[in-house]
Amino acid sequence: MAILVRFRKDLGNQVHTKLSKILASGAGNMGFVVCMYYALLYIPSGPVSAIIYTYPLLILLISGLAGYSGISSKTALGSLTAFAGVLTIYAPSQLDISGTLLSFLAAVFFAVSSVISSRIPIDLVILTAIQNIIGLPIAVAIYILAGDSTGIDVTRVIAIVHQGLGASFLAYIAWYRLLTRSIGVASSIVYMVPAATYIMAIPIAGETPTFYQILGLILVLIGIYIARRRGS
Repeated sequence: MAILVRFRKDLGNQVHTKLSKILASGAGNMGFVVCMYYALLYIPSGPVSAIIYTYPLLILLISGLAGYSGISSKTALGSLTAFAGVLTIYAPSQLDISGTLLSFLAAVFFAVSSVISSRIPIDLVILTAIQNIIGLPIAVAIYILAGDSTGIDVTRVIAIVHQGLGASFLAYIAWYRLLTRSIGVASSIVYMVPAATYIMAIPIAGETPTFYQILGLILVLIGIYIARRRGS
């Protein structure tokens, strides 16, 4: 909200005639959050993450079918290879059908939202702030429905600040900036997120990488390398 106040003089000009796309994109983000939340009630976070990471491929497909961008063969191959790496990481997981469908629906919502956002010629900081405000009622509703009565402590405050400022605001700005530069490159680089998560889990959570995880990380890196190469 503070950011919108800061840019209030230019806000009317930037949002005028673009409000429908901004609202549609924000609604897509809300659908993504809600579906992901309920998917986590059925299956663990690992498989949910793996299924949701079909969204870069969906972005390529939607963008290509809509004629928004041409997708080179190297970008498509690299994205498929990176996605295969994510699937390999979670290969041993057992999946529940309800959680699987909700996770995939979350991916569809986020892919549609990302494609719409890439077509909105507006300052990225303002776009992100507006979408976060649109999503705030959903976050509050989920908190109320969860019925959490344990109160707020320092750990929870840190988690909320991280989720709101880091995982939401700054991450979305970086994601939208990538989308405006190249949908193809953004769709391949994003696979570094699950790969980086596993790398950080080794020293932080004391996890020991399995064969599937190591193989999956290698595939992710190979896929990104292929997609980033110039030419088709």
